[in-house]
Amino acid sequence: MTTSSKSPRDSQLISHAAASNVAGVSLATWHRLVAAGKTPLPIKLSRGLVRFRRTDMEKWIALGCPARDEWLRMSEEGRR
Repeated sequence: MTTSSKSPRDSQLISHAAASNVAGVSLATWHRLVAAGKTPLPIKLSRGLVRFRRTDMEKWIALGCPARDEWLRMSEEGRR
């Protein structure tokens, strides 16, 4: 019998805490970066429930962690 135990690392949508770990910063620093618009756009799922796409986080880091407006511009250009 096999069980599928998915670790939080495998999740497509990640929490603020997981995003801060991926980015290598403290949770407090992550919250400041989000508030300043320096992270990928968060996804608001419901009142108070916010997540980030893991793939966006990985691409954002690979591109040097650009500010959100630049990140959105780069993402839009990549979709064309």
